[in-house]
Amino acid sequence: MTGIDVAVIGAGVAGLAAAGELRKKGLRVEVYEARDRVGGRVLTHRDPRFPLPLELGAEFIHGEAAETERILREAGLSSLDVAGDHWRADRGTIHPAEDFWGRVDRILKRIDPEGEDRSFNDFLARRRPGGASGTAARAAAREFVTGFHAADPAQLSILSIAPEGGEDPSESASRLGRVVEGYDRVPAWLARDLEGGLHLGTPVSEIAWERGRAGLTLGSGKRVTARAAVITVPIGVLQAPPDEPGGLRFHPHPPRLRETLGLLAMGSVVRMVLGFRELPWRDREELDRLGFLHTGDGVFRVWWTAYPRRLPVLVAWSGGPPAEDLARKGPAEIRAAALRALAGQLGISRRRVESRLEEVWSHDWDADPHSRGAYSYARVGGSEAARALARPVEGTLFFAGEATDEQGRTGTVEGAIATGLRAARQVGRALR
Repeated sequence: MTGIDVAVIGAGVAGLAAAGELRKKGLRVEVYEARDRVGGRVLTHRDPRFPLPLELGAEFIHGEAAETERILREAGLSSLDVAGDHWRADRGTIHPAEDFWGRVDRILKRIDPEGEDRSFNDFLARRRPGGASGTAARAAAREFVTGFHAADPAQLSILSIAPEGGEDPSESASRLGRVVEGYDRVPAWLARDLEGGLHLGTPVSEIAWERGRAGLTLGSGKRVTARAAVITVPIGVLQAPPDEPGGLRFHPHPPRLRETLGLLAMGSVVRMVLGFRELPWRDREELDRLGFLHTGDGVFRVWWTAYPRRLPVLVAWSGGPPAEDLARKGPAEIRAAALRALAGQLGISRRRVESRLEEVWSHDWDADPHSRGAYSYARVGGSEAARALARPVEGTLFFAGEATDEQGRTGTVEGAIATGLRAARQVGRALR
């Protein structure tokens, strides 16, 4: 049985950020990752036919993202602001999307941060701005919570998305950037000095703990002991039965963990990256600066291009309950649904779309046993769940990952990195 100072479970950006900081403190740190790669829900693919990284997981830098930008500077990486026009297409009618974010903010600004928590659906039913503009605003807000938050509006806590500090509710969502060299370069940089302390393809099946000691059972049956454990697996894994693939068993179960996890949910996302020889609307000059396309399709509601890079790549995005239903279908059926939706909403033939298509890439995060969903959101009553998860358990167990971010940056790489750094500070104080 091996003894170390800190065992980090998960080599996503949260786990890697925590491990790096703890090593700087002179602690003996080992990282255990079930996958055969680092990055977690960052998954970048490269294809020689398309001279840009293709993101199958996290893609955007959201808001100011101070920690992410710091890492990019240290690693010599660069970011690119996402720009371009928003257009709307509905069964062949294509026109500029009029003030999409303004409509979203019109609804979200009505949330009282000090008020009673309720579901987003219930909130919309009680707060109905009148007229056609009100209907359009409610539709935009619903598209936002299912798309950006990947949430079920019947479960999403309105207090968890309430505006703070005078900032427009959509500000961090509408301010986007990309890592030019590919998002996978971020975890690669964070892992650069771990050397023999990084164990890939090494799942942890059980954590038996008491104050000041955590005993890990690895998938191979080997056991490791540590003075503290930083657990960064997604909440979908923490919520899974421990006997299922990728599951994790605690002995004993940390106090109140089940109750806290019950206030959170993993949102579903289906994203397909479509690579074309040329984009299907190439002959329409007014769409030359198209960045985001909003459609009337009931499943794939938003699409985006590589703009400002002028490359024939288009991402089809579905979030929330429609994505959860779609994810149960096979890859061929999902691909057909995306192409059918794109052709139908643009008002062009499916043959025209398919004739220009080179390749399709995707990853099923719902079926991935090491994620069990895309990213987290708070259910009704769960607006403080992230804060509860972020509290150390008897100075021995520390939780990190996007679901534990206390500043509302759940679902983002920035949030995940920040929680890893926070967990490292907590461990440092506990082991001092």
